[in-house]
Amino acid sequence: MSPDAVTQLGSAPEGQQVLALPPSGLSMPSIIPEVVDMPAILADIRDDGVAAPAEQVAGLRAVVAEAAEDGQEVSFVVIERPLKFEYYRDIATDLQPDVGGTVIVLGPQSVGSASPHFSRVQQEEATDNLTLTDPPLAARQMWDQMNEPSLNWTVISVLLILVVVVGATIARLRSIRASRGAGSGDASDSNANASGTTDLSRDLP
Repeated sequence: MSPDAVTQLGSAPEGQQVLALPPSGLSMPSIIPEVVDMPAILADIRDDGVAAPAEQVAGLRAVVAEAAEDGQEVSFVVIERPLKFEYYRDIATDLQPDVGGTVIVLGPQSVGSASPHFSRVQQEEATDNLTLTDPPLAARQMWDQMNEPSLNWTVISVLLILVVVVGATIARLRSIRASRGAGSGDASDSNANASGTTDLSRDLP
């Protein structure tokens, strides 16, 4: 990426802040600072999937290549100077329709992403504990986390409901059987008592 593509603008908020693209189908207006040279970034990404300082390109290309082997597309943009944290998402959102796949924009203290393949939740969860001081490492960390198997809470909820229903049914059946057993026992005792009384009456003169 050209050294003049991005210049100093404001100061970054304290701590790492992240924003990911909302779910597919919801559009938000992109706000890109004029000092960000989007045509230069786009040209770099189209060349090899990476727009970053020269010393970081090799590490980022390796992640792009591994994703391609798995049949996925990802592009990385590294912004060296701090911008407002929401700009990183806006840059990713603006680039994604032109380059396709997933676009991840890494900054000194923030990261933004846009993807038609990963949910907003997946993207945001993947931003936890990134080593943003080392963009190639942060890129690998985020991509690996985005591709981790996620729990299907809908299926889990249905299974839990079924377990509760089956458990309640079994308990009910056992209760009914116990009640019937107790009733049969009482009837047997009554019959035995009645028979005893009859036998005694026969012995009377």
